[in-house]
Amino acid sequence: MRDIYRIFWKELVQVFRDRKLVFSTLILPVLLMPIFMFGPSLVLQRLLQGAQERKQEVAVLNLPEEALRALEQAGLSPKAHPDPEGAVREGKYPVGVRYEQGVYRVYGRLAGGLTEGQVAVSKVQGALQALKEAKVAEALAQRGIPHQVLTPFQVEVVDTSPEREKAGGLLGFLLPFFLVVFVLTGGQVVAVDATAGEKEKGTLEALLMAPVPLLHLAMGKTLATVAMALLSGISGLLGLALGSTMAATFGGGLLTESGQILELGGRLALDGTGFLALFLSAFLLALFMGAVMVSLGLYARSFKEAQSYMAPLQLLVLLPLIFLQFRGFFELQTWHHLVPLFNVALLMDALLKGSASPLQAGLTWGSTLVYAGLALLVAVRVFSREEVVFRN
Repeated sequence: MRDIYRIFWKELVQVFRDRKLVFSTLILPVLLMPIFMFGPSLVLQRLLQGAQERKQEVAVLNLPEEALRALEQAGLSPKAHPDPEGAVREGKYPVGVRYEQGVYRVYGRLAGGLTEGQVAVSKVQGALQALKEAKVAEALAQRGIPHQVLTPFQVEVVDTSPEREKAGGLLGFLLPFFLVVFVLTGGQVVAVDATAGEKEKGTLEALLMAPVPLLHLAMGKTLATVAMALLSGISGLLGLALGSTMAATFGGGLLTESGQILELGGRLALDGTGFLALFLSAFLLALFMGAVMVSLGLYARSFKEAQSYMAPLQLLVLLPLIFLQFRGFFELQTWHHLVPLFNVALLMDALLKGSASPLQAGLTWGSTLVYAGLALLVAVRVFSREEVVFRN
């Protein structure tokens, strides 16, 4: 155990000597995550507010007088134009309207994401919809028919999700996603430096000549990788929690392509047991990925080659997490909790929602521990192969 501890401590000391690396791995995520989660929505709200207050020009053709008045009342400035569609396509006007044969055609450039043109189109639609409702109400009044006949009943949708599931919100998907990202990022730093980095510096050979069992050597480097991966994951989760709390407090969220803001739960409704289960899941995940990264780093000939191996590894690891957002469209089976990485994401999501069962936790932790053990055996096997260790 003393050998494992010495190797573990040596690797961590080397990492923490690099202040820039420590800042980018442990401190920067805490600072960037709130900006990522809260900044875009805040900027969007300011831009939308400014666009709503501005008076946009509208290219119009053949509009009746009542429609022109409705557009002016909506904060728009109608301008007669022979070709509203072409004017909008060329960017001369943000929106255009043509009236013919009882149909109002609204033209706008809607394919470029959220723009001021989309805001102008929505203002035109709102003005014409209000005019339509006013004319319907007038026609009904002339015939002595109450306006309520158009709405014979109301439809109300009630969210019956448990309180813990509401509290988790989108955080249930983001937490495992970002946790895996930060675990890989933080663990990669130690794994690459402790293997391929030592190859380039020529210190790995001296370490292998020391009277230290290969298992202890692999364990020390893997545990150092796990420690840094966990620290990076905790740092990222702190930033995620801070950002989601700010978003929930100030009304922000994640910005979608359509301009909508996805509200974040912002609260982790977990008791002590839940936090312990969450940490154990993260530890086993880091142990598994740490052993894999140490094996890949040792197989690489150089520092750059090891980094090139880590890039596809990240894509491979994130692939199962993509299916997590579709979990509501299929029925979970027992074997799903045996799929590497996907099972940890499922368990974390269930822990946040308060729906995790002992069977799910046991299968996830047991299978992940087995995968971590197999990955560690692979790392030991790689350490024992001279043609791999000493190749350059």
